[in-house]
Formats: sequence, C-alpha cells, structure tokens
Amino acid sequence: MKKIIYTAAMAFSMAVGTSCVDLNQEPLSFITEDQYWSTIDENSLEQTVSALYNDLWFQNYGFNARLQRINVCADDITYREAKANNNLAYFYRLSPNIIDNNDDFSMTWELFYLVINNANKIIDNVNIPQDNEEKATKFKEILGEAYFLRGLSYFYLVRMYGEIPLIMKEDEGKIIMPKSSVEDIYTKAIIPSLQTAGDFLPSNSRTKSSASPTKWAAKACLADVYMTMAGWPLKKTEYYADAATLTGEIIDNAGLTLTAEYSDLWKEAKKTETNEHMFAIHHSSKLGTASNYGKSYYPADFAPNAGWADYYANEEFYLSYPDDKRKEWNFMTEWETKNGKVHYTESGDKLPAISKYYDYDEGAAGKSAQSNGITCIYRYADVLLMYAEASTRATQSVSSKAQEALWKVQKRAQGYPNSPVLTGTTDKDEFLQAVSDERGWEFFAEMKRWFELVRLEKVQEVRGDEIWNNSLFKANEHYYFPIPHQQIELTGWENNKGY
Repeated sequence: MKKIIYTAAMAFSMAVGTSCVDLNQEPLSFITEDQYWSTIDENSLEQTVSALYNDLWFQNYGFNARLQRINVCADDITYREAKANNNLAYFYRLSPNIIDNNDDFSMTWELFYLVINNANKIIDNVNIPQDNEEKATKFKEILGEAYFLRGLSYFYLVRMYGEIPLIMKEDEGKIIMPKSSVEDIYTKAIIPSLQTAGDFLPSNSRTKSSASPTKWAAKACLADVYMTMAGWPLKKTEYYADAATLTGEIIDNAGLTLTAEYSDLWKEAKKTETNEHMFAIHHSSKLGTASNYGKSYYPADFAPNAGWADYYANEEFYLSYPDDKRKEWNFMTEWETKNGKVHYTESGDKLPAISKYYDYDEGAAGKSAQSNGITCIYRYADVLLMYAEASTRATQSVSSKAQEALWKVQKRAQGYPNSPVLTGTTDKDEFLQAVSDERGWEFFAEMKRWFELVRLEKVQEVRGDEIWNNSLFKANEHYYFPIPHQQIELTGWENNKGY
C-alpha cells in the first residue's frame, strides 16, 4: 500500500518551525507520496529540505544542549558539583554511564539518524530536471543541503560512537543490521556526501545567512573530516595535505573575513551576518526553535533570577586564558546575588560563569530556560586555524601563509606579545602548540573542544593523570561513548568496550 501524505504539506511529517497553521481550513485533499515527489517544485523542495534543520535542532534540548553536555569531558567547561545526583559528573570523570547519561546518547543517536534518514529520502526521490539547465542548477543547490547534513550527521555519529550502521538509501535501514567500520563510514558516507555538497551548493547561502550552508561550508566540514581522519583513531596522516588544500582554497577564493569584534559574533542583532559565520543553527524563542542558552548558563546564586548553573567555565582553563578581548566577553567573574555583588571565588559554586551567550537572553538575565541565539558549527576562524595546523603537519614546516592564518585570529583577540608570529619563531612543534591553544581559546564553550582533544590524543595531557588514570576511557583504550542501550537490546550488537 502506498503511503498517503497531505497535499502541499512536507513529506514524512517534517515541520518547519516558522510556519503558522490556520485551524479553520477546508478539508485537505490527499496524494500518494510517489505523486508528491514526481510533482515537487523548487518551492516545495526548499520547504522539505528546510525541515532537516529542525531535525538537527531536535527540540530545545537536542543538538546544542547534548553536545555541550558531552563537552564536560573536555577542559574548557565543567559542571556544578553541588547539584545533587548531577550526572554530568560521569562526563567530568571521563567515565560515561550507559544508564545515567542515556538521554544524551539516545537523543544524539536519534537526531543524527533522523537527519540521515530524511536526507536519504530527499536524495533518493528528487529527480533533477534534465530539460532546463537553470532549474537543474537550482534543484542541485537545494539538494546540496541534504547531502551536507547527511555528511555532517555521520561525522558526529562516528566521532561519538565509532562503528555504526551505514544507511545510504531510504530502504536500507533495518532493525537488525551490521555496524560498519569507522573507515567505511568516512569513505562511503561522509566524504562522498560532503564532496557532492561542495559540488552542488552555491557560493552564497539560500537563506542569505549561515542558517543554510554554502559550498565553502561543505569544504570546511570536509577539511575537518580530513583533519580527524589524520588523527585518532585512523591516524592516516596523509589527509593533512587534503585538509590544507581545501582550507587554502577557502582562504583564497571564498571572500570570507573575520568579524572585526569577536563579541559581535554572539550578539542577537548581528547573528545573520555571513562574513565569518559559515553554518549554524539559528534559534528563535518566538518561532519555537529556541536554544538552551538561558538559565543553564547563569550561576545558581545569580540575582534577580537564579540560574540552573548546568555549566560553568573550568577555573584552570579560565586562569590560563590570555588576557585578551575574548576573555572579557566569554567569562563573567562577578555578579549580583541576593546578598550583593560577589566575585566567583566567593560565590556558592566558586567557579567563573560562561557569559558567551548572554546577549541572546532578550534582556532578561537568567529569566528563561529558552533563548534566541546561534549555535555556530563552522566559521571562518575554523578555516584559518585548520589551515595553520594542516599545512604545517603536511609539510613539516611553518609557512608564511600558516603564520598569517594564525595571526589573523590572534590579532583580532589582541594581547599576544609572545605570539610565534611576532617573535619570528618557525619551530614546528612550538607553532602547532600555539595553534592548538588558540583553537581552545577561540572556540571556548562552542562544543568543539572534546573532539579536538580526542583527535590529537591530548585528553590525558589537559585533564591530568588523576582523572585519566581512573577513567573508563583509559581502562578500555578508546574515547567512544556507549551506543544507547535501547539499540543494543533491539539489535543484539556488542556495545563499545566497557559499557
């Protein structure tokens, strides 16, 4: 029996959060799904693909909340010890718990496979017009977004869980199916998807903002993939050259620039600017696609509206952070309480707060759990720092272009008298350490740090021997999270070691 869908509605129950519905409608007509796909036009294809972003957002506690939670494993943010039974402690101790942290795993698994399955459905069913070149180009540009999101979703899944099922067609998914190797996920799913996305996507985004990707965003993501393949666990260092080529191409041809003021990247009024933001999830409380940047980021003793204090800055990371302009924006070290203003060292939790996302709270500090804002996934600063590292590792030398890429990020931040660029240092190891440090500071609390530390196998170095030596990751010689126990019970797979 053919599936039935509503006329003019998006296929397979995907809804765009910006739409409004008149409840007093005439009865809807019905068409088969085959008819829907055979008659799809440019506008309905845009609507259908746009719904994939809601899949990625996955409600207020989906992508940006879950990715931030697992980043407690890293060294830039931490959790509130005083909160009773705080299951973020498992991440902090580098020993994820398959039961207590299950929501984090089941939701990320579900949201990324939801994107993959719906992207597959679009890719499999939309036929690119053959009789109209202009229309064919437009269809490809929109379809490129589906390829991009499929590749991006597999990239997160394989880094989090290792071996996972490979589903590239809408009818391939089965309850019982094998997992594929990490390398196969990269070479058969991620790389081909992102390469096609880079071929199909336009140079300027369809939405006139970073809410939809460009060809440059696809190339940046693919460069990130190559960087990761060169590190743990595959350690195929030949991919550094590919990453350097792609990021070099973006630097030379994309026309992107760093936003003059770092703080402007995180201001609600400026979040649609596209000179640096390349791809992001755009949040709106009014339109029902809120972020999690409200009460979760305010201290528990904040006044007049106490926060939930889900996340704080790691004090050691804060103290090691250079005294630059980013530090002023990223951290709140004093705040009002019911008993007056306190320094974080005298506060209830004695930790600095993460103020990076405060401009999104609509002028009501700590009042609401839901907020506006932007969850940035790729920006031009990523490209510059990837190039600085990849080109150096590929050639085993520090080029002037690599130095310039690093310096652009440092110059905006200001306050770098000992930069290897200013001192003229060309020592490879010293330069790479400076790039890694810069990446940590530049992308503080942006849900990137954990993947960076794993790729470079720096977890023990930054978290310390006491935490590392008692961790599940060390005991089982990997950095993977547990596949959700529901999936294991359903499929009979063997879970990642230690779970």
